[in-house]
Amino acid sequence: MIINFDKSKTMNPNQKLAHQRLSVLEMAQTLGSVSEACKRKGMTHTMFYEYKKRFAEQGLEGLKDLPPIAKSHPFATPAEVVERVKVLAMEHPAWGCNRLEALLMAEGRRLSAPTIQDSLNKHRLGSRYDRWLALEQQRTAEGVELNAEQTALLEKLNPQYKERHRSGEP
Repeated sequence: MIINFDKSKTMNPNQKLAHQRLSVLEMAQTLGSVSEACKRKGMTHTMFYEYKKRFAEQGLEGLKDLPPIAKSHPFATPAEVVERVKVLAMEHPAWGCNRLEALLMAEGRRLSAPTIQDSLNKHRLGSRYDRWLALEQQRTAEGVELNAEQTALLEKLNPQYKERHRSGEP
């Protein structure tokens, strides 16, 4: 008596997927045409050659799905440091990244000037002009009191600012 054992019932989904991918590789070899095998199985040539390479290097394990790519990088700048950079940039809008880097270093936080610039760019505070606009919006919307340095920058970049805010109104 012969018992037909169906392996597909004992395989997990990732193993089934690996066997499906292997079947495309085998079909291409049997047909002698990668294009025809890809067409029949609904696979792109790029995917086919990627699976072929992974199979040659790792065997059946290489045809399984790869683990997901991490959504965060282990060396990413912590959110609280980015927030501190934003606060310092708004407190000292005329300062460049090198001065902000020195100020952060004095606080015991080591961050390079290019990283500071990147953080500021991501929050639309990358240039003095951007910081000026953000300051003016912040003053108008929230009625925030500006320090002398911030006010001087706004007056320098926008002569009408002094006229608009002479009476002390936002």
